[in-house]
Amino acid sequence: MGYMLSRRLLRGFSKVLTKDTMAQSVKDAEYAIRGAISDLADKLAGEMAKGAKKPFKKLLYCNIGNPLSLGQPAFTFEREVLACALNPLLVNSPSVSVDARERAKMYFKGVEYKHALGAYTASPGLPFVRESIKKYIEERDGYPCDIGNLFLANGASDAVTTIFNIVFNGPKDAVMIPIPQYPLYTALITLLKGKAVPYYLDESTNWGLDMDDVMANYKKAKDEGLNVKAMVLINPGNPTGQVMTEKNLQDMVKFAHEHNLVICADEVYQKNIYCDKPFISMKKIMHDLGAPYNQTELISFHSTSKGLTGECGLRGGYMELENIDPYVKSQILKMRTITLCPNTVGQLACELMVNPPKEGVNTPDVVSLFNAEVENIFGGLKSRAKLLQTKLNSIPGIKANEFEGAMYSFPKIEINQSAVEAAKKKGLAPDTMFCLECLENTGILLVAGSGFGQRAGTYHFRITNLIYNIKEFDEALELLRNFAKKFNQKYPQSSQLQLQTFKKKKKKKKKKSTLR
Repeated sequence: MGYMLSRRLLRGFSKVLTKDTMAQSVKDAEYAIRGAISDLADKLAGEMAKGAKKPFKKLLYCNIGNPLSLGQPAFTFEREVLACALNPLLVNSPSVSVDARERAKMYFKGVEYKHALGAYTASPGLPFVRESIKKYIEERDGYPCDIGNLFLANGASDAVTTIFNIVFNGPKDAVMIPIPQYPLYTALITLLKGKAVPYYLDESTNWGLDMDDVMANYKKAKDEGLNVKAMVLINPGNPTGQVMTEKNLQDMVKFAHEHNLVICADEVYQKNIYCDKPFISMKKIMHDLGAPYNQTELISFHSTSKGLTGECGLRGGYMELENIDPYVKSQILKMRTITLCPNTVGQLACELMVNPPKEGVNTPDVVSLFNAEVENIFGGLKSRAKLLQTKLNSIPGIKANEFEGAMYSFPKIEINQSAVEAAKKKGLAPDTMFCLECLENTGILLVAGSGFGQRAGTYHFRITNLIYNIKEFDEALELLRNFAKKFNQKYPQSSQLQLQTFKKKKKKKKKKSTLR
């Protein structure tokens, strides 16, 4: 013992976990939503808290889908029920609606003791919550849902993580992902040492599916010896804000079936639709197509973080399995068992999301208030989506497609070659430099398109429609307009740059002649 201690003293108590010894896959994984731009925002916030003056009044977080942090109110009924569930004394309080108290009592019947809502639950989730989700899915799609195929999770991301751990079994295993995509997918694939096979959405058709591109990228991956096992769909789109057409969804099911792929359907924005297109779940598409396509393996994800609920911090979500091998399902259950259970508050939030107040079930006052809150939240999201699209398209050098759904626009930006070269010298992607300078000058947080993937030679950024105060949102977009103009003046086109250089040289030459 003393000999070992003396040896360690001699080598200076070096750390076991260091940059060189930690997992390389963790270092390689990137998550653009919380990266360099977010780090700079934290730095600026710290400086402002100490009294430092900036060219803006406050930081405007347009980078992340976190509605309640930007002023969106929570649903009254949901918060009342959760309050009663966590503090059973409130079920006798007249300050809480009778409906909320009755819902909480229903929850208590689903567990052995009132305070057991703070205990571990069954690993797939509370049975009464899963029963409500089953009813919601059946009403939405018109097809049966097996409660045994439902697994609750700590948000949709947690469910995706479970599935990807099941999918990847070696370095040649691959999953097809849309480009642009939500960075969770590439980060997980990197962590699990698998391969991502991109399929590019067509910006010219409002980010529609290009089946020729899907087929070409699939064939390329197979030619490279990859074992393509699954295909991710995000509908409505993140970061692209489109709602997929029924034809696109049918084509994807047919492709997945013909090439023996599991479909992973990210459908967390199914209530965020601002256009005339309806949301159609992949489950409904698959069953509407009938045999043999209704035998396609499908895993669908939903979350309380998005939609109109927007309760990101409660970490509620679920997944539904369709046509999954029974042994694989048992291993998914094992994976969920390893983490014991999803948090109970998130589980209850899921129940409230899929089973809100309804006419004929709840009292008129509660239904009326809930409907008014829905109209206020959805109306605000829709009007700000329209405002965002209009304002972005009025800025020279920025072009935004129609904002159909989700919480984001993904406009294309024209970046002059002088800016591209300046970014290269700084070791930055050009759109990252644009976003960093935008933050420094306006306080607006955006996410660079390079973090989501994009076609070579194109540049984008993601911006949300979530600043709740529409006047403040309008003002933020004016700040963005002014910044974009100044950015292009700072980094002009080549011809402008040559003219500026010529004028500077001429001015310098004139100054020298005056000195003589």
